Amino acid sequence: MMLEPAKGNKMSIKKSKPTNLFDFLDFIREKPELYIGEKSLTALYFNINGFNLSCWVHNIEENIKPEWKGFHDFVALKLEYTESTSGYRNMILEKNQFDEIKSLNMFFELVDSYKETYK
Repeated sequence: MMLEPAKGNKMSIKKSKPTNLFDFLDFIREKPELYIGEKSLTALYFNINGFNLSCWVHNIEENIKPEWKGFHDFVALKLEYTESTSGYRNMILEKNQFDEIKSLNMFFELVDSYKETYK
């Protein structure tokens, strides 16, 4: 995020657009209510699916490391599930007694941890 002088000597915030899924998640993390309507893992989950669908429709290869498709298995391992077939959203929600806000916070912690494993 960069601050730039605007007309009338006021400062304005200039944000760059997300260029991949991890940038998109960092963008939403700051103000989920503004970008996805509420602090909710389920709302974010459907936005992620829309992001991925848009990439597929427009033939955009993300080429992010680690690959997003491995996140389900990573979450299953971290949350001590024997398999990931229920998907990361359901596993995280269950571990947080279906509290959407706590689940959203845990999701971002898990994403950070997932990205760290690739470094």
